[in-house]
Amino acid sequence: MRIGVVIVTYNRIKLLKECINRVLNQTEPVDSVIVVDNNSNDGTRDYLDSLNDTRINAYHMNENLGGAGGFHKALSIASTKNFDYVLIIDDDAMIERNYIKKIVDFANKNPEFNAYAGAVYTEGKIDTYHRRVFGSKLIFWEKMIPVNEYNKPRKIDFATFCGLVIRGKELKKIGLPKKEYFIWYDDSEFCLRINGGIVLVPKAKLNHKTVLNYETGNIISRITWKHYYGYRNRFDCARSHLGPATCVMILAEYSIFYIGSLIMYLNINKRTQAKYNIKMLSQVMKDSLTGRLGKNPDYLP
Repeated sequence: MRIGVVIVTYNRIKLLKECINRVLNQTEPVDSVIVVDNNSNDGTRDYLDSLNDTRINAYHMNENLGGAGGFHKALSIASTKNFDYVLIIDDDAMIERNYIKKIVDFANKNPEFNAYAGAVYTEGKIDTYHRRVFGSKLIFWEKMIPVNEYNKPRKIDFATFCGLVIRGKELKKIGLPKKEYFIWYDDSEFCLRINGGIVLVPKAKLNHKTVLNYETGNIISRITWKHYYGYRNRFDCARSHLGPATCVMILAEYSIFYIGSLIMYLNINKRTQAKYNIKMLSQVMKDSLTGRLGKNPDYLP
């Protein structure tokens, strides 16, 4: 059995070192680790090039392709290697020592499925954001799997690229993530192409070394540059998989955000955020309708 792992990294050398170490020391041995470095400038290149392990294959990009571009590159390489299974992870995903074995053992007993995902823990708690099902296809609402349903395997519709395992044959069938997304929704769109859906395997665990999202309150008060890609890509994903009615509902939602931002502009203390929202949402709706994708220089960190 041949196991491949793909990792995308950008300026997180300390996390990357731990991530790679976890992968190389799995109880189910891996055959190849494909690491795409998104033009890091923190010593990542030198570190990767210094590794004396034939399983490590590092690819250095000349620019930051975003998560979508990075995973497109990594999976394009993996798809040529005749792997039985491919694990997809970010550089801050620390898989437990038996993560791959737990997934593969389950997959071998349940060959009717083509993709599998373990449980993601953050700050010692299950982070339900990473495993979701459709709450409503009409409005493209992804509902998180509640913690009390992590007691046994279950089918899901979406898994982030934080511990998703796909059969190599299925990867060749469905193709690659859309690199034009840059960030956000590349994993959701990819998951919607997987035949037979995805299975959550709770006994396979990983530690996502980030912090839990405790944000509350009005979304329009905390819109950032990332939302440009999230909103635009969500519309493109809906157009590809869910149909025109869903696209109309999404545009109506963005229009409500736009109107809300116009009202926010009347508050002098929130005027800067409101102006940003108005400009960004106008661009989102224009680009959604015209089908513009790719990295937008006006919305970068």
